[in-house]
Amino acid sequence: MTSRELCRDDGFILVDAIIALALAAMFISILSATALAAQEMYLDASRRMEIIQAYRDHVGDIAGMMPYETRVLSYPVASSSPFIMRASARWYGDDMIETDASISEGSTTVEFAAVRSYPYGSRDEAAGTPLCSADFMSGNIVGSYGYIAGMNDVRAPHVTAVSLPVNASLPITDLAVRDGVAYLSADSVSAADPDLIIADISDPSHPHMLSMLNTGPGLSVLSIAGRYVFAAADSAAAQLHVIRLDSLSAPSLVATYQLPLPLASTSPPAGTAIAYDHGRVYLGTTKWDGQEFAVIDASVPEAPAMIGGLDIDSQVDSIYAHEGLAYVSSSGQDALSATDVSDPAHPHAFASFSPPDWQRQGGGNVSYFEDSLAFARPSGGFNIASDKEIFGWDAASGTPSRYGPARPADIKSAASIHGQDIPGGVYGVVTDRRHIFLATRTAGKEFTIFDRSLATSSEAHYPLPAPPQAMVCDGDTIYILAKTAPIIYEISF
Repeated sequence: MTSRELCRDDGFILVDAIIALALAAMFISILSATALAAQEMYLDASRRMEIIQAYRDHVGDIAGMMPYETRVLSYPVASSSPFIMRASARWYGDDMIETDASISEGSTTVEFAAVRSYPYGSRDEAAGTPLCSADFMSGNIVGSYGYIAGMNDVRAPHVTAVSLPVNASLPITDLAVRDGVAYLSADSVSAADPDLIIADISDPSHPHMLSMLNTGPGLSVLSIAGRYVFAAADSAAAQLHVIRLDSLSAPSLVATYQLPLPLASTSPPAGTAIAYDHGRVYLGTTKWDGQEFAVIDASVPEAPAMIGGLDIDSQVDSIYAHEGLAYVSSSGQDALSATDVSDPAHPHAFASFSPPDWQRQGGGNVSYFEDSLAFARPSGGFNIASDKEIFGWDAASGTPSRYGPARPADIKSAASIHGQDIPGGVYGVVTDRRHIFLATRTAGKEFTIFDRSLATSSEAHYPLPAPPQAMVCDGDTIYILAKTAPIIYEISF
């Protein structure tokens, strides 16, 4: 080997050494950065675990919060800045309470959500209204990341037809569903036909009858409360029928109640609407010389007794009642009334909504969900685009009252109202936190979805084989009763 070649080899060795040193320095830098990042991740995870433990230690401080209540609590920590917990409570649906909390320590914050039952006197009372999903499309479990982050994924509905094994000519009037069991009222011209039908629809492809009951005159609408069914009857002899469910296969009529007559010669009305809340039945009737809205003590269901009433001066079509407030829809000028029933012996309407076309269209269905209100009406015949069939009111801001931030008086304010024309009319409405779901008789749009603002751009619609009669919800499922056949359309997302 020549000296020149040797020098060249030494140069290569020198370059290799420099590259090796550079790579080593880079590697050390990467290791240092990784170690620092890992240390920061460890410290962040450790801090979050401390916050989670703080929540576990102090969750009792917010366990009894009621809707619209807020709390800010501080917990000193010797080795760091104090833990600050901020909590607020709201309705989860209309039967449960959601408590949202966040705990901060320095720049780190962890959020928590919990849902608990409303502290009713008994489970039977809590069953007066359906326990429906707060967001049918989210599919998120309460407390999960998707739930807290409020993901807005939109899912197409899956529709399953449930064909009930009953006489196709039986006129079914109303529907309620609880835990895979359907309760249907009927009003037949035949005295031999049943007017309460209970069916297991947990397997939609194989529904089967559990029981039937003939109470006599026919039932217009029903409300489920625990093991009791309260039904408005199409009967002058007794407008309220009370049915006890000792088992789903053995319903029994345990009480009937006739509204007191103002005069002995007064013609009694028929029952047309019903709602149950906190041991009271709110009963609506056809127009008559007495009070069309009645408050009935049902704390002992077998012995209903009149408490008070209100003259509506027209037929009552729908009632929603909750926490001392009742929304009453009727066929008169005051199509929707907000009624204070906190003193049941002296209910009084303190706000009303009178649409300009009230002479052409009757009352309809009321849906109240977490302080927002929707009011849906059937068609008045020939469609007039300026006549709206669905109205919505957003939750109002301001000082909370016992009714919550959605002040009922705002139903008088046109500025707070959203509306849409629905040709064919609306025959059922269900709401959640982001959507309003409608059962309409518009061909090809029998199931229609809007966002809460009822914006035209948000509309999505889907056809059903038959026009709807009623719509209800239970859990994360919506059910639509067909008008022309004994079929229930089960809708899930």
